[in-house]
This record gives sequence, structure tokens and C-alpha cells, in this order.
Amino acid sequence: MKASPRQQRLLLDLQQLDHTIAQLRRKRVSLPERAELEGLAGEIAEARGRFMAAQRDLDAQNAEIARVEADITMVRQRRERDEQLLSASTSSKEAQALQGELDTLARRKGELEDRELELMEVQERAQADFSEAERLLAGVDERRAALETSLEASEQRLDREIASQTVERAGLAAEIQRDLLELYEELRGRIGIGAARLRGNVSEASNMALAPAELSDIRAAAPDELVFCPGTGAILVRGESE
Repeated sequence: MKASPRQQRLLLDLQQLDHTIAQLRRKRVSLPERAELEGLAGEIAEARGRFMAAQRDLDAQNAEIARVEADITMVRQRRERDEQLLSASTSSKEAQALQGELDTLARRKGELEDRELELMEVQERAQADFSEAERLLAGVDERRAALETSLEASEQRLDREIASQTVERAGLAAEIQRDLLELYEELRGRIGIGAARLRGNVSEASNMALAPAELSDIRAAAPDELVFCPGTGAILVRGESE
């Protein structure tokens, strides 16, 4: 295949654009915010688990206190009823029975109030644990939200750069003859590089010096004849001195 030296030099510009676009895409995939978010996932899960456990514990303590308070209310209402019956009673036997029940209710009320005090102490610790777990979860959620915002901004910035470079590439590719462009794309897809410069006796495709015989053959080729890197197979673009 033949292509003018100018057409061949356009391949170098195209290769540089492709290299830049590939770098930008790799940078997008490996943004530090993405790695930080992945690293934060375990911390978020741990904080959420701690929060949920603390919430269950606090809910259980609140429910137990509510049950005890309901029992105290029931005992109080029963005492008030018995006291009213006792004040209205005219039977000594009935009065004795009511007084016995009132004594029992008084003991029961005292036991329940003691139990309530114990539960309130436990509840206070559970509330403190819950508040701490809530604070920690809010902290990691805030860090996650900040990282997501930063990641989105970085992705958008890189997407704009990639789009700009892609538009520039399309314009440049339109200047290159079709068969030459197709060969370049085929080589780039197969070996990762489509074209590289021959600088002195070094192929920038392989970063290795060519053997004297290989260099002699390349220098003997006509300027519009395509030559290839012996090590990689990429198109070698000769400089004006080659």
C-alpha cells in the first residue's frame, strides 16, 4: 500500500489522539474517588449494622418500659377502685379482703416501679449507644455523599475531555485515505498501536533499535511506500531525515 508522507504523518497525530483518549478512559475507570467509595463500602455496612442493632436494642427497651408502665397504670387503677370500694364498704369481711388486695397491689406497684427504674438505666445506655451509632452512620453517609459528588464531577469533566478529543479525532480521520485508515484501525485493534515514528534507528512502536539490515531496507523504500516495525508490525512513519 502506498500513502503520501503527509498521509503517513497524519497517522502519528491520530495515534496520539487515540493514546490520549485511551488514557482519559483509563483515568475515568481508576478515579481515586471510585476506589475510596469501594473502600468505604465495608465501613458503611459496619456502621449501618451497628445502627440497626442499636435501634433494635433501644426499641426493645422502650417496649419493655411501655409494658411496665402499662402494668403500673393498671395496678394504680385497680387500687383506686379498691380504695373506693373500701371507703363505701359496710362489711368488715369485705373490708379485710379489700385491704389485703390493696397491700398486695402496693407491693406489686413498688416492684414494678423498681423494675421501671432499672429499665430506665438500661434505656439510657441504649439511647447513648443509639445516638453514637447514629452519629457514626451520618458521618460515613456524609463522606459517601461527598465522594459521590466529587466522582460525578470528575467523570463529567473527563467525559467532556473525551468527547472533545473524539470530535477532533473524527475530523482528523476524515483527512486520511480510507484504505490507510482501515489498515491503521486493524493494526491498532490487533496489536494495540497502529502507527509509530521511526526516530533515528529506533522504532517508537517497540522502543528498540532496528538491525542494520532492517534499517537499510526501510531507508531504501520509497517515501510513499508503507514500512512496518519488524518487532510489532505497526506502521513506521519516517521523518524527513529518514
